Amino acid sequence: MHEIFGYGDVMASNLPIEEIREKLGSALRAGRKRIVVEAPTGSGKSTQIPQMLLEGGFLGEKGQAVILQPRRIAARMLAKRVAEERGVELGKEVGYTIRLDDQTSSETRIRFVTEGVLVRQMITRPRLEGVQAVICDEFHERHLYGDLTLGRILDLQEGARPDLILIVMSATLETEKLAERIGAEVLRSEGRMFPVQVEYLKQREDLSGSGVAEVAAREAARLIRAGQGDVLVFLPGGYEISRARRDLESRLGNAEAVILPLHGEMSPKDQDAALQRYDRPKVVVATNVAETSLTLDGVKAVVDCGMARMAKYDPRRGLETLLVERISHASAAQRAGRAGRTAPGICVRLETEMDWSKRPKVEEPEIRRLDLAEVALVLAAAGAGRLRDFRWVDLPEEGSVVRAERLLADLGATEGVGGKLTETG
Repeated sequence: MHEIFGYGDVMASNLPIEEIREKLGSALRAGRKRIVVEAPTGSGKSTQIPQMLLEGGFLGEKGQAVILQPRRIAARMLAKRVAEERGVELGKEVGYTIRLDDQTSSETRIRFVTEGVLVRQMITRPRLEGVQAVICDEFHERHLYGDLTLGRILDLQEGARPDLILIVMSATLETEKLAERIGAEVLRSEGRMFPVQVEYLKQREDLSGSGVAEVAAREAARLIRAGQGDVLVFLPGGYEISRARRDLESRLGNAEAVILPLHGEMSPKDQDAALQRYDRPKVVVATNVAETSLTLDGVKAVVDCGMARMAKYDPRRGLETLLVERISHASAAQRAGRAGRTAPGICVRLETEMDWSKRPKVEEPEIRRLDLAEVALVLAAAGAGRLRDFRWVDLPEEGSVVRAERLLADLGATEGVGGKLTETG
């Protein structure tokens, strides 16, 4: 979870992540180039670690720190926050690059990017010239391109770029396992977290179709009227968000609360509106973009539907589809944590405690559930070898590898199965 608007007037120097500043500096001065940072919600890692590298002189005279973000809204808002902290114009010393929006210049030293942006850069500039540090943020989400970036950076460090710094950051990752696998030092920040009271439904309710929006709206309205402060509601997607907003408007009206949507497809202006403070309580109805991409100041109550839209490959249809799936215990803990940033809070889970206990502990990595043809093409274009030989954190299933390589060969993108890239490719 990031720390964009969470602390209000708290100075950056007072953020919990400051406790590892000296340890990070000592590790880097000792020649350690691989660091895993384990820091919980609200620690300040996403905004402060890049600044620690710059202020400590670890980026050299002109080197750049590139911070990998899983979502566009996170890259944009984090860059804006860091620029404000440093008192600089966005796009100069601090900037971001996302799809169709590049706010950087030749002066940029701290650059927030989405995963696809860095992958494309690794194809056109395989040695990442000008980049001195790569920071993989929110790595516990285990996005396919995040795993790809990690493996590529490890190879670069052992080849053409032994000077390159790699920092992997997460709030929930099993850090010891990863650190052992990649040979990294682990730095931990305890963070600050207020207690969050978790409530469950007493009995199962129909959450199919519009049912989930209706139940979520009912619980959010109850929390507003109980004086719980701002409420954050998690729903799977735009359809459910629209239904819940209409229901909330009829239950509460504008006099009792401001009701705002938040998801990745909204305009920056509309996204910013959900992060502002108002003269009355607000209810933000969001997708999982609010789970790990930003913090909403003032939220003391969360309503969690326990679901999210996730991409999965359907081998029968030969397509990737977005399905509404149950989230894991780890993701649900992240959502509940939204309510405990600045004061004790409450989280209402729209399921019984028995159903909650049956959830998976962690999410399945994307490499185990997505089509790998595009990644195989990227590896070939970058000269990084074949899928099965790449340095993955978790190995892909053999069937997925064979299917991806055969598809590229059939399309004429590679010279046979697992072969070199053709002009078509």
